[in-house]
Amino acid sequence: MQPGRDILYLSDADIEAAGVGPRALGDSVDFMLREKAAGRAVTRPKTGIFPDPDRFFLAMAGVMEKPAYAAVKWGGTVVGNEARGVPAISPMIVLSDRNTGLPLCILSGRWITSHRTAAITLVGGRYLAKKNSETIGFIACGVQARSHLLTFRAHFPLKRAFAYSRRKETAEAFAAEARAQGLETTVVTDPRQAVEGMDIVISSAPQGATLPKPFIDPAWFSPGSYAGLLDIGRTVDWSKGDEFDLMATDDHAQSAENVKLGRLGYLKPFGAELADLASGKIKARTDDRQRTGLIFSGLALGDVAVAGAIYEGALKSGKGTLLPL
Repeated sequence: MQPGRDILYLSDADIEAAGVGPRALGDSVDFMLREKAAGRAVTRPKTGIFPDPDRFFLAMAGVMEKPAYAAVKWGGTVVGNEARGVPAISPMIVLSDRNTGLPLCILSGRWITSHRTAAITLVGGRYLAKKNSETIGFIACGVQARSHLLTFRAHFPLKRAFAYSRRKETAEAFAAEARAQGLETTVVTDPRQAVEGMDIVISSAPQGATLPKPFIDPAWFSPGSYAGLLDIGRTVDWSKGDEFDLMATDDHAQSAENVKLGRLGYLKPFGAELADLASGKIKARTDDRQRTGLIFSGLALGDVAVAGAIYEGALKSGKGTLLPL
C-alpha cells in the first residue's frame, strides 16, 4: 500500500476478520480518553441534518496525535428501512494519516459503530461498574445489545442476563444467542425486571428523529448498579428524579449540543467525563453501593481509535481491498 496513490477498503466482513477483539478495542478507547484528557486528541460536536421526522444524517470527526490518525464518519438513519430490506443506519468512515493528511482507509461503519459504542460503554464500566458484576439487564435487544453482550462478557464474570424488548420475539432471539454464549438468560415483559436488581443495565432503544416516551423510573436502578445508557438516556423518565450518585458523559460538548437540540432529557450537570475518569482527574466508583451511569452522547474520537486499531489489524492480517486514488 502506498498512501497518496491507493487506499484500503474494508467491508464489515473484512473488519470482523481483522482479528481485533473486544479487549483490544476497549484498550484503544481507554488510551484515546487519556490522550483526550491531555489535550492530544481533539473532536467537535457532530453535525446533524434532520430533513424530516423519519430520517437524519450525521457527520462526526476527530484527530489524535498518537496513534497519528484523523477520521470522519458520515451516515444516514432512516426509519422504515427494515421494510425495504436494508439497514436503518448506514455509516462510512474515512481514516487519514494525521501527519500527512493522506487518506489511508475507507471502512464500512456498521460493525465499527456498534463495537466502538460497546467499547466506550465498557471503558465507562471499567471505572464505574463493580468488578464482580454478575447480572446484566438489556432494554432493547438489537445490534447494540449483541455487541455489548460480547464485550461485557469478556471483562466481567457475568452469569445471568435479563432481556426486554417491545417485541417479545426480538428478546427471545437475543436470549437464545446469550444462552449459546453460556449465560442463563430470562426474557421479561416488564422493563422493570431488566433494571431492578441488576449489576449492569444496557439501554439501547433505537434512535429516530422522533423520540419515544421515557418509561424507566430512575428508582428502579439498584444500589451498586452501573447503567450504560446508549440511547442518550431517553428511555429514563428524569422528571421522576435522579437516583444516581455519579453520572458521566463521554463528551461534555456533545452532551451540551444534544441539550440544545432537545434530544437529551438529563439536564443536571454531569459528575464526570470519561476522559476525567480514565486520566484519574476525577475519582471513579468508591464503594459498592453507588449508583453510577454513562449517558452516551456519541464521541467521534471513539470511531478514530477503533478505526485505527481495525486498520492496523487489517494490514497485519492482509484483509481488505486496495483501491487506486
